[in-house]
Amino acid sequence: MTFVGKILLVIQLVLSILFVAFAGAVFSVQESWKTSHEQMEQDWKSADKAREEFAGALGRAKKANKDLQDSLTFNGNAAAKKLDDLQKKYDTTKSLYDQVSKEQDTYKTVSELEGREARFRHDEAIEQRRINESMHQKLLSLVDTNRQLSGDKFELNLVLDEFKRKHLLLFDDLKTVEAEARRKGRGLGAPPSEDVVPPPPISGKVLSARYGKGNRILYVEISLGGDDGIREGQRLTVWRSGDEKKSRTKYLGQIRVINVHPDKAVGTVTSKDKAKNGVIRKGDNVTSKL
Repeated sequence: MTFVGKILLVIQLVLSILFVAFAGAVFSVQESWKTSHEQMEQDWKSADKAREEFAGALGRAKKANKDLQDSLTFNGNAAAKKLDDLQKKYDTTKSLYDQVSKEQDTYKTVSELEGREARFRHDEAIEQRRINESMHQKLLSLVDTNRQLSGDKFELNLVLDEFKRKHLLLFDDLKTVEAEARRKGRGLGAPPSEDVVPPPPISGKVLSARYGKGNRILYVEISLGGDDGIREGQRLTVWRSGDEKKSRTKYLGQIRVINVHPDKAVGTVTSKDKAKNGVIRKGDNVTSKL
């Protein structure tokens, strides 16, 4: 065998070994690929099942997440609305609190002012009470003085009325003397001179009679006055109506008016008619018609 043949033989042997090794490797790879393929198919199925389970879990999780999100959104909106309501209530309460605080400050200020005014009025009332007490004492003093002056005035009026009565009596006597003198000097037919206008034809009542010492009539108050035409100096007749069975009508005399008021007057009895047929008393009749 030649060297080339040996070389070729060696090459063939090497190639054969390589081929056997390649074939073994191919077979080994084929068996390993099949096993790997089957394993991969099982793994794929497992993964696909796991994927489906994961997808289901993911769907459920998404649904649960959506439900939770919706719930959280609803709760969030409700909470936001409640927070807004609470904010409004807080604003309203704060505004009311501020208003009440202002009113409280105002009332406090007014109360302080009223307290000061009350203290001032109290002091003023005390001062006024002191002034009133002083004025009351002065009033009592003035009342006493007025009462004393009224008594003095009454006494002076009595004196004045007495002077008027005496004056009228003297005036009556003077007229009587003048009339008697004219009658003696000029005859019975000469009428006396009269300065007083005669009263109109009226009738009234005696309201009261004032007596002096010895039951002597001083003044007679009658129900006729200036509104009835009565004037000072006029003469009126006083009479008392009687009972047909027990007594008769009495002529009590004449009075001369010395003081006139609108609805009443005061007169004095003429000297010649005093207690001639009886004492004049309340209820007797007064007239100018006789």
